[in-house]
Amino acid sequence: MTSDRPVRAPVQLPPAPSVLLGRTPELDRLDEIRLRSDPAPSVVVLTGVGGIGKTALALHWLHTHRAQFPDGILCARFSAEGTETAETASGVLHGFLAALGIPADDIPASLAQRAAEFRAVTADRRFAVLLDDVVHSADARAVLPSSAHAFVLVTSRSQLTSLALDGAEILPLNPLPDQPAREVLARAGQRQISQADVKDLLTACAGLPLALAITGARLRTRPRRKPQQEARRGRVRPVGDFPALATVFDASYAALDDAAARLYRTCGILPGPHHAVEALADTLQSSPAHLDDAVDELIEANLLHELEDETVAQHDIVRHDARVRAERQDAEADRHYLIRRYIRWYRDRTVTASALIHPFRPNFAAETVAATESFADRDHAVTWWRRDRPVINAVAKAASAHGWDEELWQLAEASWGFFLHHRDYEPFLELCTKGIEAARRCQLPLVEARLHSQAGFVCDQLGHYDEAAAHNAVMLEIGEREQHGPTQASALARLARNARRQQDWEGALELYERTARKQAEAGVPRGVGQARYRRGEVLIKLGRDEEALRELAEATAILAEVGDVIQHARAVIPLATVHARRGDYRRARTELLEVLEGVERLESPHFQAEILTALADLERGHGDEASAERHLDEARRLSGDSVEPPH
Repeated sequence: MTSDRPVRAPVQLPPAPSVLLGRTPELDRLDEIRLRSDPAPSVVVLTGVGGIGKTALALHWLHTHRAQFPDGILCARFSAEGTETAETASGVLHGFLAALGIPADDIPASLAQRAAEFRAVTADRRFAVLLDDVVHSADARAVLPSSAHAFVLVTSRSQLTSLALDGAEILPLNPLPDQPAREVLARAGQRQISQADVKDLLTACAGLPLALAITGARLRTRPRRKPQQEARRGRVRPVGDFPALATVFDASYAALDDAAARLYRTCGILPGPHHAVEALADTLQSSPAHLDDAVDELIEANLLHELEDETVAQHDIVRHDARVRAERQDAEADRHYLIRRYIRWYRDRTVTASALIHPFRPNFAAETVAATESFADRDHAVTWWRRDRPVINAVAKAASAHGWDEELWQLAEASWGFFLHHRDYEPFLELCTKGIEAARRCQLPLVEARLHSQAGFVCDQLGHYDEAAAHNAVMLEIGEREQHGPTQASALARLARNARRQQDWEGALELYERTARKQAEAGVPRGVGQARYRRGEVLIKLGRDEEALRELAEATAILAEVGDVIQHARAVIPLATVHARRGDYRRARTELLEVLEGVERLESPHFQAEILTALADLERGHGDEASAERHLDEARRLSGDSVEPPH
């Protein structure tokens, strides 16, 4: 061994990037790791897709902290095997030993001996090592020093998870947030660009620093080029010595086995911001164990990232690459087959969840879609829907784009129950409108009428009364033509709502009475209860409290018997109003608090807000301003900052 020889303190750092933006959290984390006391060298793996800025971050940090490493900074670049610049661990160690002053003739021949010599000559020294673009954990592990004062930065497109066994911290890099991305583009481009063009360019570059820098450089060196043109071509055009951005994924993709490569391409074409692992397994007809292996391989390669609740996602730039590869490698028929399987998986889950979330209205879709054993109970169904609501919306749009009408109307109908509790008005109205057209093309008039009913309700809530009336008129026409009692009853209830808005109280009473009779004829007691409590509300408006009490007593009894917690609670609101008007404030408040407890158990933000608002109105009328304000604040929180609580 030659550990007693004098050792030089070489600094092999390439130049630092001129500026580094948007990486403050990562830089702070590197500072924290450097300052902690460990009996072993600090090892950090900066990992992320090609072009994410791993090397730039490492160089910036090392240049900034150069004074903290008086015994030198060693650098080596690894790369994929078979390339002209490929470097082995043995070759890296030879270069390090030579840089440290070891004569070439004294450098051992074998990898193990070189590693031992490297550790010996650097023992207890304060130095840093940059291992750039490492492909295999074994290469990095062979080069690790033993000095507790050493700091090792590894950059890799893979996560090199096994290095965690050596105490390494894995630090993933994500695409840049919006503001730093804008600054990178502006600094590189140095020309005035409209906000609309900036937005398009940011979307095209998807937060990838290399893409932003190259795009800005091309705009600077090609002043006549329109930003819109660059946004279209930014990912695929080379510039100078830099390759086309599409090639930054080639090495990672080439290393995948067939199952992982197919999963990668499939994720690129499927709709939605994330994917449930169960849905992917069903779509690819893969066993869970086999799919888990493919998922882990993609996560390790930073071509997929894991979210909570067994879901995964791709960053936009990765998703674009995956989609392009799918379009080039997979037949169109195969892609459509996978997308439709995926849509049907979500359709099946949606119908099953709907039956648990809103069991009081059987769906037509349930007659043709077999229920799946997906959810232990209603709470699990609600949790799933909250998580995957953006995916359900995206799946419905994909079904519409492909002209898959059956799946489209089924998704539109089955989404009603969740909408009632969470009220995402605009997306739901768009879904219903497309569902109506799909049901019409499928020649399903009763389904069409139901979707008109849903759309009419949303239009009414949004204040689009003429549109609501048009939907309701079509629903009534279909109900009468098909002689379908429940459809006729729903249309009559909508007409009654219109009469109330016009303050035609007697007309509303008559229409609600006809609704109750139709629902009774159809054998729908819940519908009878709803019509009765609506009559009670109108009677209160007319000051006929005795009649209102009779209607509301009947309504609450029916709705309690059928187990509809929500509609029972809504019927209690006017009942409490009558009690309060008769001077029994305590009874009115107690009744509202009791039904609020039941609605809270259902995790229904909209209806919780409705009860809380009624409670606040009651308390304010009794002079209890503090309680009223507290309950109204809670109603606003549940409704959302931009939405007024229901009245």
